[in-house]
Amino acid sequence: SSGINAEWSLRPGYFECCTRIRMLAAFDQQIQIRLTTTDLEYSIEQNVFSVSSSASSVELQDLVKSLLNISDESVEFNFRVCEELLQQTIGKHCESSNFSGEAILDVHYFPKRKEPDEESIVPVPDWVGGVSISPKYIYAGLYNGQLARVSIQSREVEVFEVHSKPIKSVSFVKQFEDSSGVQKDLVVTASLDQNLCYSVVGEDFTTLYTLKGHSQTVTSCSVAPSTEQIASGSWDTYLKIWSTSLDEPCDEEIKNKRKKHSGPVLRTPILTLGGHSQVITDCCWKDNTQLFTVSYDMSVKLWDTQLMSCVNTLSINSALQCVDWSERAHLIATGSSDKFIRLFDPRGASGTIVHSTLVGHSCWVAGVKWGSSDVELVSASYDNRTLLWDIRSPKTYLSVVGTHSDKVLCVDWSAADNTVASGGADNTIHINKL
Repeated sequence: SSGINAEWSLRPGYFECCTRIRMLAAFDQQIQIRLTTTDLEYSIEQNVFSVSSSASSVELQDLVKSLLNISDESVEFNFRVCEELLQQTIGKHCESSNFSGEAILDVHYFPKRKEPDEESIVPVPDWVGGVSISPKYIYAGLYNGQLARVSIQSREVEVFEVHSKPIKSVSFVKQFEDSSGVQKDLVVTASLDQNLCYSVVGEDFTTLYTLKGHSQTVTSCSVAPSTEQIASGSWDTYLKIWSTSLDEPCDEEIKNKRKKHSGPVLRTPILTLGGHSQVITDCCWKDNTQLFTVSYDMSVKLWDTQLMSCVNTLSINSALQCVDWSERAHLIATGSSDKFIRLFDPRGASGTIVHSTLVGHSCWVAGVKWGSSDVELVSASYDNRTLLWDIRSPKTYLSVVGTHSDKVLCVDWSAADNTVASGGADNTIHINKL
């Protein structure tokens, strides 16, 4: 190899690694590579080497670990070349990408995430339309109108009656203590019955408010970072904003309480916004005043609740199914009916420029969710799979997180403990630890 000083030659295992690469090079041409990483813990000062075209990620991994003097077998690396994970020999990769052997090939390496722990498959009574993870439970909205609560620790399932028609979306709002000091969860669900239900879940279940205002199926619900507001999207093309307050009823609530109605109190939206020409399929908050919506009208819209208007529109050539926002990456992730995941930077000057496109699913992408880092996300698809992605390698997914026996309709990823939950048409919830 070229440009390697005496310091590296003293590394344990270095000569064995170089011998292996030279044996390959005796039969193949040599290619100069530049090893780069953004992880300072694993950076290499002298990073240009000459390797055989027959070298694969196995040989590159041996080289990096020998240079860094890493003997721990649990430490492994992925290698990315030209926006693709290296899954064949360097020579074959260069051939398929028309890379000239005269230049230096940049090879980016980064620590490989461990394979997901063995998944738990939890059966539920019906299709799962939405999932949301709280600190102790996974909530799943079912197509029979019920809300299922799954204990993360014991996997025990409880089911509560909520809606009269299928639930399409569910969001954990927050934990709170009641007047007796008992900790409970607040959860919101959206349904084909045109309503949302704002409920409290503890040892028992109570729907506190029926959020009424949409005229057609409510497809999605999302909770603001402050937990003070809920957003919802619908087949009626409108975005509506609701209060999560338990102490300050609106005028409509006061009227209903005066009538001494039993059961949930009716709550009306505090804001209604229109702008889409077709169904809003999903929504998510950017911060406490702005949020994104996606639609079958092939657009992503950014709304400002203080300005009470749409402030930006991004357009593509496919009906959009789902959306999620990453504050760390400052990117919007969308899934669509053309099986692609597209990433947008809302700061871009043009409303049509896609930051990158993730390719790997073979059917509709029904759900996307960012993880705790700024480069990883999971996706759910009608191809029965939940996939893990590193957005630095858009042409190849990292791993299959879970495989259902029917289409996957929803997914959530808890950044707190790296739990991923997915649900679908096979009447199951799959739970994985990443």
